[in-house]
Amino acid sequence: RAPKWVMAEKPEMVIGGGVPSWTKSIPGPKYVYDTDCVKEKRPAWSMREKPKMVMGDSVPSWVKSIPGPKYTYDIDNTKPRQPVYSMKGRDEPKVNKSKSAPQLSQDEVKQGLDATKDAARSFSLRSRPKMIPGEAVPSWVKSIPGPKYAYDTNTYKTKRPNWSIGGKLPTESDMMKVRSPGPVYGGAAMDSKKQENCDSTRHKSPAPGFGIGARWEGKGYELVRSGAAARFNRPACR
Repeated sequence: RAPKWVMAEKPEMVIGGGVPSWTKSIPGPKYVYDTDCVKEKRPAWSMREKPKMVMGDSVPSWVKSIPGPKYTYDIDNTKPRQPVYSMKGRDEPKVNKSKSAPQLSQDEVKQGLDATKDAARSFSLRSRPKMIPGEAVPSWVKSIPGPKYAYDTNTYKTKRPNWSIGGKLPTESDMMKVRSPGPVYGGAAMDSKKQENCDSTRHKSPAPGFGIGARWEGKGYELVRSGAAARFNRPACR
């Protein structure tokens, strides 16, 4: 039979090169350079997609905040193109229109019927838009590094004073629960008003009154009551 030849692999030991065992024993990193990174090659260009933010154009975040439907037209439906025809095949099954029609529920039929009738206008209060004309762009504000400070207006705004009724003072029976057993006292020991007069740790509640004795008295009062004060205070006629 005919002889066969094979191409042998490159031997590790090459005459004039380094000894493989000695090269592997050298300490340090092994550098393997990719020739595609250093060899000369022709320039390559690619077309990137259109950026969302274009100088001189509207801000994308502001455009998205505009209420209303977003219209996106497919140019394949509007540009002129050549007519397309197809040839019907033989023995194709006929489609039953009643079976192919979608099955609508009563609610969907009612909604479609109500859409054709005149109805009263309905309004709703929408939320505040993120983009406000004259103010900062939200996307630019979010990109500012640093902490975000959010102040609660309830901490510094003016508000009316608020009062509450304090709790009931502990009675003698309440004190007996936390101290050694003993007799239960009545009278002043049970009255919080009387405890204020002898206990310096409690605030004494105000007790307004009209006083004791006559409200008007003295020489001035007698002169006014008798009419004598009017004669002395009358201007002299000349």
